[in-house]
Amino acid sequence: MDQGLAAVLGAAVGVTGTLGTAVLTYLAARRQAVDQGKVDHEKALREERRLAYLSLMQAAEPADRALHRVAHRDNLRGLSMETAPDEPALATAIDELGEAAHGVYRAHAQVDLVGPHRMSGLAIEVWAAIRDLRAFLEAVKRGDVGSGDYQDGCERAVDYVERARTKLANGAREVLALPPGAAREAE
Repeated sequence: MDQGLAAVLGAAVGVTGTLGTAVLTYLAARRQAVDQGKVDHEKALREERRLAYLSLMQAAEPADRALHRVAHRDNLRGLSMETAPDEPALATAIDELGEAAHGVYRAHAQVDLVGPHRMSGLAIEVWAAIRDLRAFLEAVKRGDVGSGDYQDGCERAVDYVERARTKLANGAREVLALPPGAAREAE
């Protein structure tokens, strides 16, 4: 082979090798940037979800006051769920539950936005449970619930609220504990 041709071929191989190395380096850097972008996005989404779930749980806090007012009654010696509370306590509990239901419904929109979809369903269940307890207390206030039926009805309604809130908290904990990359699969 001619020495000139060999030199040209050698130079071409060198340029090809350098160009190939540059392309591979570029692709690796690009892949790393994409991967880092995904990680950053997942971190931001996890924080948005955490804030939305906390907002929902805080919106439900007035329900706690109502539960203690009508069911647990820690502040009244000798009373329990065996009998309905007096009219002012019922009215206050109904107002607190109305406030909680409204707040949970508003906060639900945020949870629905950040997902995943199952968390939206759990948020609606909390809202429904609070509304059911409120409807029960309104029936008690109107006199539609007999004194012998108060305890069973109250226990059912209170248990529904507490179960729904526990399911929501557990669901939020599970979503927030997902490892990077698993969030998309959970949706």
